[in-house]
Amino acid sequence: MAILKVARMGHPVLRQKCTAIAPEMIQGPEVQRLIRDMYETMAEYAGVGLAAPQVHQPVRLVIAGGEADRQGRQKFRVLINPEITVRPGAEPFGMYEGCLSVPGLRGWVERPDRVNVRAYDETGKQVDFDLDGFPAVVMQHECDHLDGVLYVDRIEDRTRFAFEEEANRYLDLEDEDEDEE
Repeated sequence: MAILKVARMGHPVLRQKCTAIAPEMIQGPEVQRLIRDMYETMAEYAGVGLAAPQVHQPVRLVIAGGEADRQGRQKFRVLINPEITVRPGAEPFGMYEGCLSVPGLRGWVERPDRVNVRAYDETGKQVDFDLDGFPAVVMQHECDHLDGVLYVDRIEDRTRFAFEEEANRYLDLEDEDEDEE
């Protein structure tokens, strides 16, 4: 396994629309090595998700977390060629997002809180599942990378975009939630 170099905002690979991975290639050595290396890279940088273009591979593969298993440990999903659909009744869910490709910054982004995901897993099996809340946001963030979209493109209020240290110090999420009610 290897820790891969993470592309940062400004690198053209992050603005490409990624190509699909042929289902028959999923269990092949190249895709399986990429999956292992992406896990290693995500763990090294303490990410909750990682998309292949972030490690200079413009293919439709993401690893996304945000869910917990029964023991409360972070649960990650490998998804190949994912398709996301917003579920009926979805509400806006806002939070300060960050990204390994945009280090040191946070920005307020609102996304639907309920999605359905269809994809292939790391074994080549088709999966179809629903996500709510934070895991839904993580999945949308990672899948945006596959279409060349960064979270900074989704920030509507530029006053809610800051360096991490200042965001933690001055941007109080609880006060903002009260202002919105």
